[in-house]
Amino acid sequence: MATVETWLLALDDPLWFLLVDPRAAQPRISDNLWIRLLDVPTALAARRYSAPVDVVLEVTDERLPANAGRWRLVGGADGAQVTRADASADLSIDVRELGSAYLGGVSLAALAGAGLVTEHAPGALRQAAVAFGWPVLPVCSWIW
Repeated sequence: MATVETWLLALDDPLWFLLVDPRAAQPRISDNLWIRLLDVPTALAARRYSAPVDVVLEVTDERLPANAGRWRLVGGADGAQVTRADASADLSIDVRELGSAYLGGVSLAALAGAGLVTEHAPGALRQAAVAFGWPVLPVCSWIW
């Protein structure tokens, strides 16, 4: 077989590792899945984290003021708790970037490198980036 075409695969899909010559593949990367957190504390508490995390996030959200403010996230593999916080922020992030990182496909560290996340407490970015990471990349194979 000379040509195979498929679509809507995650960047880490096992198919890539089955190719005899992966360099010959011609992937096209496109947007596939967007997340807009409508309830930041509920969303952050609902997911699991790859590593223990205890950070205060200063979230900005121009469209939903209830999301804005400081949120303390304490979590790990077994769940998480999110509460309003008066403590100083460890990280500042807009809800757009938080949505990007939410499913584990976009690194908080990469977003910080682009100037979209600000670290206020040394080590907080690394801790949060590792915790938000996930073993497989997100993908949505449905189009509606």
